[in-house]
Amino acid sequence: MTSLNKIRFYKMQKPNLMKRICIILFGFSLAFSQIEFDVNWTPYVTYYLSMVDINTGESNMPIFLAELSRESDAPDSVGVDIEFEIIIDSDALGVNNETLVKVETTDPIVLTEPIHLSNMDLNLATDEIFDDFGNPVDLSLEISEQMDLSDTEDMMSVIVQTGQLPDGIYTFRVTATAENGEQIIKEDILNISNPAILQLVSPGGILADTIINEIYTSYPVLQWESDPCNYVNPVTGESDCEYFIRVAEFKSEEHSSMDQAIESVTRLPLDQSLGFEPVGFGVTTFQYPTDGGDLEPGKVYVWQVRKDLTTTSGTEQLLSDIMSFKVKDFTSPESDDTGGNDTTPAGIVLRSLIGDDLADRIFGAGGQAAGMSANGNITLNGETIDVSVAQALQSMGIPTEDEDGNESYRSIEIISVEVSE
Repeated sequence: MTSLNKIRFYKMQKPNLMKRICIILFGFSLAFSQIEFDVNWTPYVTYYLSMVDINTGESNMPIFLAELSRESDAPDSVGVDIEFEIIIDSDALGVNNETLVKVETTDPIVLTEPIHLSNMDLNLATDEIFDDFGNPVDLSLEISEQMDLSDTEDMMSVIVQTGQLPDGIYTFRVTATAENGEQIIKEDILNISNPAILQLVSPGGILADTIINEIYTSYPVLQWESDPCNYVNPVTGESDCEYFIRVAEFKSEEHSSMDQAIESVTRLPLDQSLGFEPVGFGVTTFQYPTDGGDLEPGKVYVWQVRKDLTTTSGTEQLLSDIMSFKVKDFTSPESDDTGGNDTTPAGIVLRSLIGDDLADRIFGAGGQAAGMSANGNITLNGETIDVSVAQALQSMGIPTEDEDGNESYRSIEIISVEVSE
C-alpha cells in the first residue's frame, strides 16, 4: 500500500509540474523582443548650443535619424517611450557627466507601423508625428531634466563668446523602451574639440621679404599647420576636415596689399567660379599641380588656405593668413647674388644647406668638385624627392614628435658631404 500510495502521489504531481512549466514558458515569452530601433547619427565638427533649445527641445539640425518598428511576432500595437539626452563631461569646466537636456515622452507612442523620427521631432511644440504609411501618431513630450547654465559661469562665458559648446566629451543618447520593459539604448560619444588653428608654414612670408622668400621651382610644396577634426564624411567616408587652397599673382601696379591680390584673378584654381581649389581631407601639404596656372620666374605670388568645418549651424569656413613668395628668375643678373656659379635650383638648395664656406671649398677653385654642378638627383632616406621638398625641409626643418604626440620641427643638420662624378 505504501508503494501504491507513492505512485499515486507522483501521478497527482504531474499536472502541477506541467502547470509550472507552462507558467515559466509564458513568462519567458513576455521577454521576447517587441521592437526594432535603428539609429543613424549625423557627424559634425563643431556643435553650437543653438542646435537644441534646452527649454523646449526644439532643434533645426538633425543629430540623429531613427527608424522604430515592431518585431514580426509582436502584438499589432506596441506602446513605446522615447528619451533623448545630451550629457557633458568636461574637466576644464568642472562638469562631470551632467545632463544638458533630456526630452522624453509622457505617454507611450502607439506603434503599429514603422516610424521614422529624429531629434527635430522631439520638442514641446510637436503633438503628433506620422508613421511610414501617413497615419498620425500622438506624441506627448516633456523636458524632464536640464542644466542650469547660470550655475556654470565658465561654460556661459564660452558660449556667449562663440555660441559653441565648449571642448569636452559629449554623449548623445536616445532610448526606446517597449511596454514589456524591453529597452534599446543608442549612444554617440564624441570628444568635441573646436578647431581654431590654421597657419601657413612655407613657402613665403610678408610681402616685404619676397627676396628672402624666393623659391627655385614653379611647382612648390605648400605647407600649413592645423588642428585635427573629429569628423568622418558620411557620404565619402573621408575623415577630418576638407581643405582648399588659393594662389594668385601679386601685381604691384594693381594691388596695394596681399589681401587685394588674393581676391583677384587666381592661378589656382584656374576656374574663377570655384574661388578655392579643393586639395583633400586632413592634408597639410600640397604640391602645386602641373595643370595649374603657370608660376612664372621673377614674379611674386600670394596664397591662402581655407578649412571647411561641418557644424550644427551649417558649413563654417576658417581662413588662414596670407603669405607671399617669389619664383627665382635664373636669367636675371640678380641671380649672381647667390655667391656661386651653380645657379640651378638643386645647386642653390645645396649651397644653402651646407653654407657658403663649405660650398666654396668644394666647388670653388682648387676644390674637389671645382667646376661641377649639382645634377638635381636628390634622395631622402633612400627615396628620390623633388627639389621643392628639399627646399621646404630647409625652410621649416624636420618634423619630429615627442612622447605626448606633440609635433615640432628641428633644423636640418649636415653631418657629412660626399661628392661624386
